[in-house]
Formats: sequence, structure tokens, C-alpha cells
Amino acid sequence: MARRPAQLRPIPGVDYSAVPAVRLPEPSLIKVALGERRPSGWGMRGGPRGQGTIHAPDCTEAPPGATTLSLDQALTLAERPAVTLCSLCGAAAELTPLLRGFEDGFDQP
Repeated sequence: MARRPAQLRPIPGVDYSAVPAVRLPEPSLIKVALGERRPSGWGMRGGPRGQGTIHAPDCTEAPPGATTLSLDQALTLAERPAVTLCSLCGAAAELTPLLRGFEDGFDQP
């Protein structure tokens, strides 16, 4: 068992028998490197005439009850003129290059 730091001392008269003394497992290196991951997929609640906005599933602007879409479904819907991509949650930044290509920022011959 690891030694406790010198500045940590029990308080006289306090019962510590209910305090767990088990070391928590270390987080995975992947979780440490990437941080918390958002849920996968995309969300959209369509309106009349097929308009709507595509959001990340954890977007605060996503309407309740939004349909969960795969990447292919989101890209297919995003090609419609009446569908927009949310710029608050990153849907626009993540899906636009997939729709329009990656030419911007790359050297062209």
C-alpha cells in the first residue's frame, strides 16, 4: 500500500472505519489522452418540407427527441438545401469538409 503524504494526518476523535481504503483504478491512457468522448452519431429533428438542423448528440441546441443519424445519413441529409449544420456544437466544422472535400489548406499541383 502506498504511503500517505506527510501533511495528511487523522483528526483525533474521528472514526474512519467507514472510509473506503481501496485505491481506484488508473484511467486508461486513451481516456487520459483524448479526454471525455461525446456520444457517437448525429441528431436532427426535421420540419415540414424536409428542413432542419443537424447537431452533435450532446449539443445543447439539439431538440428533444431528435433522431440519431449515422454519418452516412447525416451527410445525405446535409446535402439538402433546407438542411443546415449547427455551428455551436461542431457539426458544421466536422461535416462540411466531408461534403465539400479537403481542398482548402492543401497544396494543389
